[in-house]
Amino acid sequence: MKRTAMLGLLALVSLSAQADVNEPAYRIGVAASFGSFQGDSQADSSLGNKFIDDNAVGIKAYGQYQFNKWFGVEGAYHNTDNFEDTSSSESLQGKLSLTFTGFSAQGLLFAPLPSEDLHAYVKAGYYDFDSELGLDGSNISTGSETGLVFGAGALIDIGDNLAIRADLDVFEANAGDLMAVNLGFQYSFGGSKDGGQ
Repeated sequence: MKRTAMLGLLALVSLSAQADVNEPAYRIGVAASFGSFQGDSQADSSLGNKFIDDNAVGIKAYGQYQFNKWFGVEGAYHNTDNFEDTSSSESLQGKLSLTFTGFSAQGLLFAPLPSEDLHAYVKAGYYDFDSELGLDGSNISTGSETGLVFGAGALIDIGDNLAIRADLDVFEANAGDLMAVNLGFQYSFGGSKDGGQ
């Protein structure tokens, strides 16, 4: 149901943006993803009710299509790398590791700014992740997380087609609090400064 609702939202954004296309642009980017995960004290059963509280550095890669200076859509691949903690279970002792991998689709709304080289946006969408829980390097459980993701970001042009981008992703996860700050580079194909390059 959530997936259908998000696809419908993205379609509406796409249709509304088509009415004012001004040199649309394709973009790709890659970023280091500085993730934070704090598991619930009573975590989702797919994680074996284990508690993990840690930070990790993963990767995010994305493709974006911006219809005009206001609207865009973006699809991304996320890999959090390992969040690690010591197991608190007496029956299953050792070092726990938890990794999330998967995809997200988001709609972007760009904010008007006086600078031609600085751009800001807010975003919201849907994600679908696989999770893998390990103990001392061995996989002991797999699961999935799906839900809403939202955030904001900014980018600074450093060339005609190249920009530095920083953004925040906050995921509504059943297993705990999951978020990531992403810092990387974006390359544009087409478009203009007015389109958010």
